[in-house]
Amino acid sequence: MQICVIGAGAMGATYGGRLAHSGNKVVFVDEWAEHVDAINRDGLRLTGIPGDIRLRSPAYLPHDAPKLACELAIVTVDSNNTGAAAQTAKQVLGDNGAAMTIQNGIGNVETLAGALGMESVLVCSTMCSAIPIGPGHIDQTHQNKTTIGEIDGSDTDRIRRVQILLESAGFETEASSDVMAVIWNKFVLNVAINALCAVTGMRLGELARHKEMDEFQDQIIDEALAVVAAKGITLPDTEVRKTIKKHCWAKFSKPSMLQHMERGRRTEIYALNGALVREGRTLGIPTPYNEALAALTKGREFAVGRALFEPETDYEMLERNAGTRPQE
Repeated sequence: MQICVIGAGAMGATYGGRLAHSGNKVVFVDEWAEHVDAINRDGLRLTGIPGDIRLRSPAYLPHDAPKLACELAIVTVDSNNTGAAAQTAKQVLGDNGAAMTIQNGIGNVETLAGALGMESVLVCSTMCSAIPIGPGHIDQTHQNKTTIGEIDGSDTDRIRRVQILLESAGFETEASSDVMAVIWNKFVLNVAINALCAVTGMRLGELARHKEMDEFQDQIIDEALAVVAAKGITLPDTEVRKTIKKHCWAKFSKPSMLQHMERGRRTEIYALNGALVREGRTLGIPTPYNEALAALTKGREFAVGRALFEPETDYEMLERNAGTRPQE
């Protein structure tokens, strides 16, 4: 199959690389120029779960992406770039091609469907994880089930083909008749973990063993489950809180949002806790803990970005020029 991976970071390179290794024609599109250059110059290296794999596949910056007539575009960009990824998908997909989202948060499916049409979008939720080691090198740290489906839950030939495709690359894959509920299930898990780690700098196991943060997490989960109930969604995991607590206790990994925070990248907070706040407002469900956590995440994101990328701040000069608050 001819495949284009839009967003060749940790998850995109993992899925795309293993699909290429299993015999598919794969091209990568990513905005990280050094990564693109390394893939074209030295090939893509995958380590961790799949072993040590080195392969050659072409990579492009988004504005250089060619017209390819691909059968499948795998969208793995962060949620801030889903709109731009949809435009790239328009360029690389053939007439009957489909874009499949493998992303965190909610809203990505709707953004892609708005640009491409609902009939051209497939949904995927993964419980795999990976981290970038450097340009051209991705390490897969965890492997678990991948779930795919049509937006409307229908059982189609193309879903079966994609299931076989992923299984041939070594991914345990399940086709779901309610994949949007699976998306929400992972959404709740991410809402309960990612921003807490990003703001505190804690890894999962540290979070679980810290009394105040463990209790704060319960408040975050309570609000998330209240919104889920108000929307009438039945999560596949009926004991999702227990799953979250067990996962945090057993793992000492860094969630993607903490990785982004440490590198000064924009986080996906508005597709996670921020999105939960928006849903809560629409439904009349109060979400003060998530609202506070979203604000703290944006504040921390600002402070880290300034420390990493901007000159040292002259606070004395700022005080001299501060004046009065606009509303005073």
